[in-house]
Amino acid sequence: MNKSIFIAFEGIDGCGKSTQIKKFVGYLFDLYKHNHIVLTRNPYKNSNIRTILKEDDNPLTHAEKLADLFITDRFQHVKEVVKPNLENGNIVVTDRFKLSTIAYQGAQGIPTEDLIKRHEGLLVPDITFIIDLPASKAVERMKIDDKREKRNEHKFEASVEFLEKTRDNYLKSKGLLTNERIFIINGDQEAEEIHKEIISIFERELNNTN
Repeated sequence: MNKSIFIAFEGIDGCGKSTQIKKFVGYLFDLYKHNHIVLTRNPYKNSNIRTILKEDDNPLTHAEKLADLFITDRFQHVKEVVKPNLENGNIVVTDRFKLSTIAYQGAQGIPTEDLIKRHEGLLVPDITFIIDLPASKAVERMKIDDKREKRNEHKFEASVEFLEKTRDNYLKSKGLLTNERIFIINGDQEAEEIHKEIISIFERELNNTN
């Protein structure tokens, strides 16, 4: 593997996405000694986003404001981080990208078609992996993590119903964005099995583009 590629990982909070990203980056690092990997995330730079997420526990508030902030931040992220690294031949892996806004702000009540349109012109990942897990199981995982890491939940983690709507939006996104390579991975498996499935899809898709 000796070319730049852009990979996005998506999924609801608590789905196991962070674990899979770390495993995937380790795999890429070991795959070829000349691979240079940039691991990044959304939101990128705007600190106001996280402040708003912790202002209250109502997942439906500040929908338009959050959508604007996330999308503006994402375009800046592509301009300052993603594109320059791809142009330099690096591999870029991002923890969340545009599907997060489509799924979460869609669950907040903004029409999906509007959110998709507002991302027009944004760079499209070569591959997007969605780690899918029922909201009830994701919430249970987060409760365990909260106790272990003493982390504070934000508004989108507070409601199982909201997370299930978000999950549904993720699942629908594959059918709406048919020009993108989006793969839904069953997150209700052992971490190593999920990793193997991701690697299998990645290698197949990489071979198809060579």
